[in-house]
Amino acid sequence: MRTRYRSLACALALTLAPGCYGIRVTVTAPPRPAYKIAARPPVAGDDLALEGLRAAAEASKRYYASLGERIYFSLDRDTYSSEQLSRSMDYFLRMLDGTSAHRLDHRIARECRSYKPRRGEGHFTAYFEPVLRAKRQPDERYRYPVYAKPDDLTLVELGRFFPGDARTINGVVRQGALFPYLTREEIDGKGLLGGRGLELAWVDDPVELFFLHIQGSGRLDLVDGGELRVNFAGSNGLPYTSIARYMIDNRIVDSGSNAAIRDFLARNPRDRDQILYRNRRYVFFRAVELDPTDGPVGSLGQPLIAGRSLATDQRYVPPGALMYIKTRRPVVDASGNLTGWEKIGRFAFSHDTGAAIQGPGRGDIFWGAGERAGSTAGYLNERGDMIILVCGVEPLPGRQPSNAGEAYTRVPWDGTVAVASLN
Repeated sequence: MRTRYRSLACALALTLAPGCYGIRVTVTAPPRPAYKIAARPPVAGDDLALEGLRAAAEASKRYYASLGERIYFSLDRDTYSSEQLSRSMDYFLRMLDGTSAHRLDHRIARECRSYKPRRGEGHFTAYFEPVLRAKRQPDERYRYPVYAKPDDLTLVELGRFFPGDARTINGVVRQGALFPYLTREEIDGKGLLGGRGLELAWVDDPVELFFLHIQGSGRLDLVDGGELRVNFAGSNGLPYTSIARYMIDNRIVDSGSNAAIRDFLARNPRDRDQILYRNRRYVFFRAVELDPTDGPVGSLGQPLIAGRSLATDQRYVPPGALMYIKTRRPVVDASGNLTGWEKIGRFAFSHDTGAAIQGPGRGDIFWGAGERAGSTAGYLNERGDMIILVCGVEPLPGRQPSNAGEAYTRVPWDGTVAVASLN
């Protein structure tokens, strides 16, 4: 009996005593959900035409229908299947058809579950589909190649080795080992991909080619006839580095707008290449057949809808998800100069991804094609509200989502556990 009381006393003690041994304990804390339920979504009208809204919702439905198996996604502590998210789109469209504009926000508040980022507010930028002059064959002017994806670029999906890990690694295999792929400087500066027949076309401006890489898709206006649409096919897998941030931090430019960056690089060709090479990430393209009225193809395999399609971090935001966003948009004149700002509020959809789009509150709005869209998109870098909406369905219990977001974290427990002596 005395031994039992002695063991109990040691187990309860928080400081070391004769006959007791201390163990420092580390526990595994679950990740905090990236979103929390919003008591009332800030839905207040829509500043765009409804035709694009319906087309964007149908694009999400086509994506869900294309999935070979049911996939599960997490929001806050709720889990939904891809089938449920598709039904949510149908429910939302029926609400849209059967509800007057001034009553729609009340129905959404009553019949939809809404989720907002737990940490801070939304952060919005914009991207566009550039139009570049190009030729099928190079000459003295058109000498900067648009490359297709090389055959030796190897993709490693870590989930095949570590279940639940959604990360991927790109590289090249040499002598049975995986190495980083060529950098931007090695490809464009040293020409290490030349002579392999990878050139889809040739453009006349290395800066415009760089921005084509940033946007991930574009239209090549072929001076020898026709148009070639190109879409993202892969990357060298190296981290993205913002040259805008570098140029601002080093007081090279005062503004990080595309116009300011282009202007400096055009006036300073000696500095141009070394600035561009700071972004070691390199993008490869594929030619795609699209209707001229369609937007470029996003990461879900569906054409993007201007103003409605967002690139998001799909570790957190379910692909295809319905969203409501509020922020400011730049107003530009015919020369591309910023003249003011307007508030916007609209429904949008998670249709794309991007290497620079990271975090549960990040949204990159697809603004459209051409120079005017590019001028506007280049100014947009604003805070705002981002809400994810799920309408007419209830979350599922006990399902493991595919968008795990952050991994579990090892944290030390503040204290010492005392255990009884085994003597």
